[in-house]
Amino acid sequence: MVIAGIFGLSALLFGIIPGFYILGGLVWIYALYNLLVFVRMGNLAHLVPTAYLIFLGFMLFLAPYFGQRTESDLGYRIAWFSGILVFGILMIFVTITKKVKWRGREIFELAAEPVDDTGDGYTPRPRPVGRVEFTQREILSFARFINSNLIAIAYVSPRKVTFMPVKMGDEFMQFLRLYRPNDESTWINFDFEGDVSVHISHKDYLDYREPLAFDKLCESLGQLFVNFAELHKKGEGVRIIDRLDAVGLSFFS
Repeated sequence: MVIAGIFGLSALLFGIIPGFYILGGLVWIYALYNLLVFVRMGNLAHLVPTAYLIFLGFMLFLAPYFGQRTESDLGYRIAWFSGILVFGILMIFVTITKKVKWRGREIFELAAEPVDDTGDGYTPRPRPVGRVEFTQREILSFARFINSNLIAIAYVSPRKVTFMPVKMGDEFMQFLRLYRPNDESTWINFDFEGDVSVHISHKDYLDYREPLAFDKLCESLGQLFVNFAELHKKGEGVRIIDRLDAVGLSFFS
Protein backbone atom coordinates (compact mmCIF):
# COMPACT_ATOMS: atom_id res chain seq x y z
CA MET A 1 0.00 0.00 0.00
CA VAL A 2 2.87 2.35 0.79
CA ILE A 3 4.58 1.54 -2.51
CA ALA A 4 1.31 2.09 -4.42
CA GLY A 5 0.84 5.44 -2.69
CA ILE A 6 4.37 6.55 -3.57
CA PHE A 7 3.79 5.49 -7.17
CA GLY A 8 0.57 7.52 -7.38
CA LEU A 9 2.22 10.59 -5.88
CA SER A 10 5.27 10.27 -8.15
CA ALA A 11 3.10 9.87 -11.25
CA LEU A 12 1.10 12.93 -10.23
CA LEU A 13 4.16 15.10 -9.61
CA PHE A 14 6.58 13.89 -12.29
CA GLY A 15 4.50 12.03 -14.85
CA ILE A 16 3.57 8.42 -15.50
CA ILE A 17 6.94 7.33 -16.93
CA PRO A 18 9.05 8.52 -13.97
CA GLY A 19 6.33 7.03 -11.78
CA PHE A 20 6.91 3.60 -13.32
CA TYR A 21 10.67 3.95 -12.81
CA ILE A 22 10.20 4.89 -9.15
CA LEU A 23 7.74 2.02 -8.67
CA GLY A 24 10.18 -0.45 -10.23
CA GLY A 25 12.97 0.81 -7.99
CA LEU A 26 10.85 0.41 -4.85
CA VAL A 27 9.87 -3.11 -5.89
CA TRP A 28 13.56 -3.98 -6.30
CA ILE A 29 14.30 -2.58 -2.84
CA TYR A 30 11.64 -4.92 -1.44
CA ALA A 31 13.23 -7.74 -3.46
CA LEU A 32 16.53 -6.93 -1.77
CA TYR A 33 14.88 -7.26 1.64
CA ASN A 34 13.58 -10.73 0.73
CA LEU A 35 17.03 -11.69 -0.54
CA LEU A 36 18.54 -10.55 2.78
CA VAL A 37 16.05 -12.77 4.63
CA PHE A 38 17.24 -15.72 2.55
CA VAL A 39 20.92 -14.94 3.20
CA ARG A 40 20.56 -14.17 6.93
CA MET A 41 17.98 -16.82 7.85
CA GLY A 42 18.61 -19.53 5.27
CA ASN A 43 14.92 -19.60 4.37
CA LEU A 44 14.87 -20.98 0.82
CA ALA A 45 11.21 -20.07 0.28
CA HIS A 46 12.12 -16.37 0.31
CA LEU A 47 13.82 -16.88 -3.05
CA VAL A 48 10.31 -17.07 -4.55
CA PRO A 49 9.21 -13.53 -3.64
CA THR A 50 12.74 -12.33 -4.41
CA ALA A 51 12.58 -13.69 -7.98
CA TYR A 52 8.99 -12.49 -8.41
CA LEU A 53 9.82 -8.94 -7.33
CA ILE A 54 12.92 -8.81 -9.54
CA PHE A 55 10.76 -9.89 -12.48
CA LEU A 56 8.02 -7.39 -11.55
CA GLY A 57 10.49 -4.52 -11.22
CA PHE A 58 12.05 -5.36 -14.59
CA MET A 59 8.64 -5.40 -16.27
CA LEU A 60 7.73 -2.08 -14.67
CA PHE A 61 10.91 -0.48 -16.01
CA LEU A 62 9.93 -1.69 -19.49
CA ALA A 63 6.25 -0.74 -19.21
CA PRO A 64 6.61 2.86 -20.53
CA TYR A 65 8.04 1.53 -23.81
CA PHE A 66 5.02 -0.60 -24.67
CA GLY A 67 1.34 -0.02 -25.22
CA GLN A 68 1.18 0.54 -28.97
CA ARG A 69 -0.04 -2.99 -29.76
CA THR A 70 3.03 -3.77 -31.90
CA GLU A 71 4.69 -7.20 -32.22
CA SER A 72 7.17 -6.31 -29.50
CA ASP A 73 4.29 -5.18 -27.33
CA LEU A 74 2.66 -8.58 -27.83
CA GLY A 75 5.85 -10.27 -26.64
CA TYR A 76 5.87 -8.02 -23.59
CA ARG A 77 2.28 -8.91 -22.77
CA ILE A 78 2.99 -12.64 -23.15
CA ALA A 79 6.04 -12.36 -20.91
CA TRP A 80 4.03 -10.37 -18.36
CA PHE A 81 1.17 -12.87 -18.32
CA SER A 82 3.48 -15.89 -18.19
CA GLY A 83 5.54 -14.45 -15.35
CA ILE A 84 2.50 -13.47 -13.31
CA LEU A 85 0.99 -16.93 -13.83
CA VAL A 86 4.12 -18.87 -12.82
CA PHE A 87 5.09 -16.63 -9.91
CA GLY A 88 1.46 -16.36 -8.81
CA ILE A 89 1.23 -20.13 -8.41
CA LEU A 90 4.54 -20.24 -6.52
CA MET A 91 3.55 -17.33 -4.27
CA ILE A 92 0.22 -18.98 -3.44
CA PHE A 93 2.08 -22.18 -2.56
CA VAL A 94 4.63 -20.58 -0.18
CA THR A 95 1.84 -18.51 1.38
CA ILE A 96 -0.58 -21.36 1.99
CA THR A 97 2.18 -23.60 3.37
CA LYS A 98 3.40 -20.71 5.59
CA LYS A 99 6.97 -21.16 4.40
CA VAL A 100 7.55 -17.40 4.35
CA LYS A 101 5.57 -16.67 7.52
CA TRP A 102 7.29 -15.43 10.67
CA ARG A 103 6.02 -17.72 13.42
CA GLY A 104 6.30 -15.48 16.48
CA ARG A 105 2.59 -15.27 17.17
CA GLU A 106 2.28 -19.07 17.18
CA ILE A 107 5.15 -19.19 19.66
CA PHE A 108 3.33 -16.87 22.05
CA GLU A 109 0.10 -18.84 21.68
CA LEU A 110 1.86 -22.13 22.48
CA ALA A 111 3.62 -20.56 25.45
CA ALA A 112 0.28 -19.42 26.89
CA GLU A 113 -1.54 -22.75 26.48
CA PRO A 114 -0.39 -24.38 29.75
CA VAL A 115 -0.72 -21.16 31.80
CA ASP A 116 -4.10 -21.00 33.53
CA ASP A 117 -3.20 -18.73 36.42
CA THR A 118 -3.36 -14.97 36.44
CA GLY A 119 -0.93 -12.88 38.41
CA ASP A 120 0.05 -9.42 39.43
CA GLY A 121 1.14 -8.56 35.92
CA TYR A 122 4.36 -7.73 34.19
CA THR A 123 7.83 -7.55 35.72
CA PRO A 124 10.83 -6.46 33.66
CA ARG A 125 13.37 -8.93 35.02
CA PRO A 126 14.53 -11.96 33.03
CA ARG A 127 13.64 -15.32 34.50
CA PRO A 128 16.00 -18.31 34.71
CA VAL A 129 14.28 -21.46 33.42
CA GLY A 130 16.84 -24.10 34.35
CA ARG A 131 19.69 -26.10 32.89
CA VAL A 132 19.75 -28.31 29.82
CA GLU A 133 22.12 -30.94 28.46
CA PHE A 134 22.91 -29.75 24.96
CA THR A 135 26.33 -29.41 23.39
CA GLN A 136 27.39 -26.21 21.69
CA ARG A 137 27.13 -27.93 18.32
CA GLU A 138 23.57 -29.07 19.06
CA ILE A 139 22.50 -25.56 20.09
CA LEU A 140 24.02 -24.04 16.95
CA SER A 141 22.35 -26.67 14.76
CA PHE A 142 19.04 -25.91 16.48
CA ALA A 143 19.61 -22.19 15.86
CA ARG A 144 20.00 -22.82 12.14
CA PHE A 145 16.74 -24.77 12.13
CA ILE A 146 14.93 -21.99 14.02
CA ASN A 147 16.28 -19.41 11.59
CA SER A 148 15.48 -21.31 8.41
CA ASN A 149 11.87 -21.85 9.47
CA LEU A 150 11.41 -18.22 10.63
CA ILE A 151 10.46 -19.36 14.13
CA ALA A 152 12.76 -16.75 15.65
CA ILE A 153 15.91 -14.80 14.84
CA ALA A 154 18.92 -16.49 16.43
CA TYR A 155 21.71 -14.18 17.58
CA VAL A 156 24.93 -16.13 18.10
CA SER A 157 27.68 -14.85 20.39
CA PRO A 158 30.80 -16.56 21.75
CA ARG A 159 29.00 -17.71 24.92
CA LYS A 160 25.36 -18.13 23.99
CA VAL A 161 22.59 -18.16 21.42
CA THR A 162 19.65 -15.82 21.93
CA PHE A 163 16.35 -16.50 20.14
CA MET A 164 14.02 -13.58 19.46
CA PRO A 165 10.53 -14.59 18.20
CA VAL A 166 9.23 -12.34 15.43
CA LYS A 167 5.56 -11.66 14.74
CA MET A 168 4.17 -10.92 11.31
CA GLY A 169 4.14 -7.16 10.89
CA ASP A 170 7.19 -6.66 13.13
CA GLU A 171 9.64 -8.48 10.88
CA PHE A 172 11.06 -5.44 9.07
CA MET A 173 12.27 -3.59 12.15
CA GLN A 174 13.47 -6.71 13.94
CA PHE A 175 15.10 -8.43 10.99
CA LEU A 176 16.98 -5.33 9.87
CA ARG A 177 18.48 -5.27 13.37
CA LEU A 178 17.44 -1.76 14.19
CA TYR A 179 17.59 -3.14 17.71
CA ARG A 180 19.01 -6.37 19.16
CA PRO A 181 17.51 -8.43 21.99
CA ASN A 182 17.18 -6.14 25.00
CA ASP A 183 14.72 -5.17 27.73
CA GLU A 184 12.20 -4.04 25.09
CA SER A 185 12.16 -7.36 23.22
CA THR A 186 11.23 -10.94 24.00
CA TRP A 187 14.06 -13.43 23.95
CA ILE A 188 15.05 -16.94 25.01
CA ASN A 189 18.69 -17.36 25.91
CA PHE A 190 20.64 -20.65 25.69
CA ASP A 191 24.20 -20.30 26.95
CA PHE A 192 26.77 -22.94 26.11
CA GLU A 193 27.09 -23.96 29.76
CA GLY A 194 23.49 -25.18 29.78
CA ASP A 195 21.61 -22.32 31.44
CA VAL A 196 18.35 -21.14 29.88
CA SER A 197 16.73 -17.79 30.66
CA VAL A 198 13.74 -15.91 29.27
CA HIS A 199 12.58 -12.34 28.99
CA ILE A 200 9.14 -11.28 27.73
CA SER A 201 8.70 -7.67 26.68
CA HIS A 202 5.97 -5.50 28.11
CA LYS A 203 4.50 -5.00 24.62
CA ASP A 204 4.27 -8.75 23.95
CA TYR A 205 2.82 -9.38 27.42
CA LEU A 206 0.06 -6.82 26.83
CA ASP A 207 -0.93 -8.66 23.64
CA TYR A 208 -2.46 -11.36 25.83
CA ARG A 209 -6.10 -10.71 26.65
CA GLU A 210 -5.68 -11.80 30.27
CA PRO A 211 -2.96 -10.85 32.77
CA LEU A 212 -1.34 -14.29 32.82
CA ALA A 213 1.01 -15.18 35.66
CA PHE A 214 4.21 -13.69 34.34
CA ASP A 215 6.69 -16.10 35.92
CA LYS A 216 4.75 -19.12 34.68
CA LEU A 217 4.47 -17.60 31.21
CA CYS A 218 8.24 -17.06 31.07
CA GLU A 219 8.85 -20.60 32.28
CA SER A 220 6.42 -21.96 29.69
CA LEU A 221 8.11 -20.04 26.86
CA GLY A 222 11.54 -21.25 27.91
CA GLN A 223 10.34 -24.84 28.25
CA LEU A 224 8.73 -24.63 24.83
CA PHE A 225 12.11 -23.88 23.25
CA VAL A 226 13.78 -26.57 25.32
CA ASN A 227 11.22 -29.07 24.03
CA PHE A 228 11.79 -27.84 20.49
CA ALA A 229 15.54 -28.29 20.93
CA GLU A 230 15.02 -31.84 22.19
CA LEU A 231 12.82 -32.67 19.19
CA HIS A 232 15.40 -31.24 16.84
CA LYS A 233 18.17 -33.20 18.56
CA LYS A 234 16.22 -36.41 17.89
CA GLY A 235 15.77 -35.49 14.23
CA GLU A 236 12.07 -34.72 14.65
CA GLY A 237 12.09 -31.10 13.53
CA VAL A 238 8.97 -31.70 11.43
CA ARG A 239 7.02 -32.14 14.69
CA ILE A 240 7.96 -28.59 15.65
CA ILE A 241 6.43 -27.27 12.43
CA ASP A 242 3.37 -29.46 13.01
CA ARG A 243 2.85 -27.92 16.44
CA LEU A 244 3.11 -24.42 15.02
CA ASP A 245 0.70 -25.21 12.20
CA ALA A 246 -1.76 -26.80 14.64
CA VAL A 247 -2.27 -23.41 16.33
CA GLY A 248 -4.35 -22.54 13.28
CA LEU A 249 -3.42 -18.90 12.77
CA SER A 250 -3.71 -17.40 9.31
CA PHE A 251 -0.68 -16.44 7.27
CA PHE A 252 -1.12 -12.74 8.06
CA SER A 253 -1.40 -13.22 11.84
